Amino acid sequence: MSASTAAATLSDSTKAAIAVEVARYPHKKTALLPSLKLAQAQLGWLSRDTLAQVADLVGLPHSHAVELATFYSMLFTEPVAPVRVEFCIQLPCALVGAEEALSKTAALLDVAIAGKHGMRHGHTADHQIELHGTVECFGSCHRAPMCRVGVDYVENLKTDDDVKKLVADLKSRAAASKS
Repeated sequence: MSASTAAATLSDSTKAAIAVEVARYPHKKTALLPSLKLAQAQLGWLSRDTLAQVADLVGLPHSHAVELATFYSMLFTEPVAPVRVEFCIQLPCALVGAEEALSKTAALLDVAIAGKHGMRHGHTADHQIELHGTVECFGSCHRAPMCRVGVDYVENLKTDDDVKKLVADLKSRAAASKS
């Protein structure tokens, strides 16, 4: 992402959607998380300027937005790849092959995975796809192993064909993000 993205302003439609969220809740602070998600959906990540814009729209101090954005792992305060994949490697997923699914996905995408268990990550050469082996549970243990691609869950990654389908989808998403 370029430096110009940091100074990007929210679109009128995102501002209107945030206003709807603020009107929906009796307490402004309750509208902050869904409003930050809306801003991130438009811009890809939440710069300090964006956090301030959202806080102003919700009617809260900027510090509230910063606190929330730095607490939740699904909110990004630094630029991320257009396609972000997070593999659950908690015990239920680990027992049925999460590490293998992550490794096979990385191999098919020619991604070198680095880091310690629970903090493993890597990205494609063009930085369009990021892979993360995360310690977070996504609550889909009954369909393990699984990963989250953006906000979408991809479950039952048990066979090579399942992983190949995932990789095809990731490549398709990356190509679409370029256009």
